[in-house]
Amino acid sequence: AAYTAAGVARSSPSVDLYPVEAYSIFIEGEKLTAKLKQRVIDRCGESHLRQYLLNKHRLSDGKVEGINWPALEGYLKSMSVPRRATQVKLQHGWIPTNSFLFTQRRATSDQCPLCASAPETLQHVRCCSAAVTFRQERIARLCRDLRGINTAPEIVHCWKGSIEMACGDSVDIADNGMVLVAPGLAQALSLARRHQAILSWEGFLQGRFSVKWNDVQQYHERRRWQETASHDKRQPWDRRAVRLVCEFHNDLWQYRNDEVHGRTQQEARQKLRDEIEAKVRALYARNPLLLARYPSIYSVPLEVRLTRSTLVLQMWVKQVVQHELITDLVRQKAQMAAGSIENFLQPRVKQQEQRASGSQHLQAVRAVDTLLRWWRYRARFRSRVELPRMGIGDPG
Repeated sequence: AAYTAAGVARSSPSVDLYPVEAYSIFIEGEKLTAKLKQRVIDRCGESHLRQYLLNKHRLSDGKVEGINWPALEGYLKSMSVPRRATQVKLQHGWIPTNSFLFTQRRATSDQCPLCASAPETLQHVRCCSAAVTFRQERIARLCRDLRGINTAPEIVHCWKGSIEMACGDSVDIADNGMVLVAPGLAQALSLARRHQAILSWEGFLQGRFSVKWNDVQQYHERRRWQETASHDKRQPWDRRAVRLVCEFHNDLWQYRNDEVHGRTQQEARQKLRDEIEAKVRALYARNPLLLARYPSIYSVPLEVRLTRSTLVLQMWVKQVVQHELITDLVRQKAQMAAGSIENFLQPRVKQQEQRASGSQHLQAVRAVDTLLRWWRYRARFRSRVELPRMGIGDPG
């Protein structure tokens, strides 16, 4: 109501406090006039979030200043909440790879499910040998999309080679499609490439662009103003470029999920069914020895077991795994109590004799300890009583 009252100028948010206002909030000398709750929440966690990002991505203050944050922020704000959550996980390495799940004990192995040759990390998702064909096709489509937004050919060529190196692919130097670089553009391009290398090309795939790329693009647009005039300028070039590169990175992760879990719901259900049936068959082949309190695996034939639903099979496999863990703990406890297999197999009479001899030895040790304590007490008592009588402690 303070900004709709008569005689109050809405264009002067720097005023301390209007007479009709109950209170006002200032952050670094700037008065908040909109989205108060969100701005206050962001301000309260800003220092901790900034320190976390600096440590996680190894960013210094100089690197932070050289990143094009407005372009990344504009791209993230244009996304829906579910897609934005996935993109943020990709940017900070929080995606559920097998290596990530294995550290949380939510996966039985950290190996890549596609190539099974290395632990599946975020870097391996980009460089997996099982996705070479898709990755090359996706890089070619990325280059076409970049040219479609009037990206300088020199930038497209530089990004293509750097992305291929970041993804572990070989760079074809002979067939590069490179145009002659203008003399004024060569220096700006070299500076942008070196600055991005300092920021890391991995961060480039995660949306952390160097601000130097804008200088190269602006030079290209000034030199080829006729081509630039025919392109859509409703969004800045850097924001559209960030969107294309981040979507390329997201598509690599999406390809992995499609191959592992299926592209449709029917494929996902079939893959899940095949996986749980393989686990059930492996349990029947292994036939673990459980405690007598638990039913045997072969109490239900394998053919009958496989006729049950996927959810029932998942719960049964989980139950058998828990039974195995409890069985191992009980056996370890019994082994510790018995000492060894030789002691366990000894006749009962001999075990009783060993226990009796051990108890006699313990009684003898306790008797000696009691005698020593009595002797020490008696020596201290005599020192207090007899020393004054002998004249040693006489005060006169």
